[in-house]
Amino acid sequence: MVGCFIASNKTTFAQAKYFKGYVIQLTNDTLWGEIKKNTKRDYDNFVKVSYRKNEGNEIKTFGPKKIRGYWVDSTLFVSRMIEEDMVFVKRMSADTSSTVVYEAQVQFEQVGEVKVGTDYYIEKPTKEFTKVKSKKALKVIEDLKAKHKKIEVSDLPLK
Repeated sequence: MVGCFIASNKTTFAQAKYFKGYVIQLTNDTLWGEIKKNTKRDYDNFVKVSYRKNEGNEIKTFGPKKIRGYWVDSTLFVSRMIEEDMVFVKRMSADTSSTVVYEAQVQFEQVGEVKVGTDYYIEKPTKEFTKVKSKKALKVIEDLKAKHKKIEVSDLPLK
C-alpha cells in the first residue's frame, strides 16, 4: 500500500496591487504611472517602491537613497535620514506651511523575533527633523485634525 501525504502551507501571502501614482526623482523630475502598494503589510511601503509606466511595462524598484519620494493611493512617502539610515516616511499632515508630521516604520528584534514598530517625527519649516513621543503625539495630532487646526511644533511632545 502506498501512502500519500498532502502538506498544506498556511503561509499568508502579502497582497500587493498597483495604483495610479508617481515617483519624484532626485532631479525633481516626476515619473507618472503605477506604484505597487502592499495592502496587507504596510512595512513594505516604507522600504522600497516599485514603479511601472503601465501594466506590462518594465518594473523599476527604488530605495529611499535613489529618489526623493513617491505618491500612491492618496499617500505621500518621502526620503528622510533617521539614525544614519535613509528611509521612506509617510506624511501624516496635509498642511506643509507649518510643522509636518511623519510616520516611520522600523523593524527590530525582540526575544529572537523580528517585529515592526512605528515612530513619529515632525519636520519644522526650518527642515529640522525630530522624533516625538508616539502615543502623546498621535493624540495631539488627532485632536488638531478634528478641529481643523494647523499642527505646530509647540503642540507636540518632544523626546
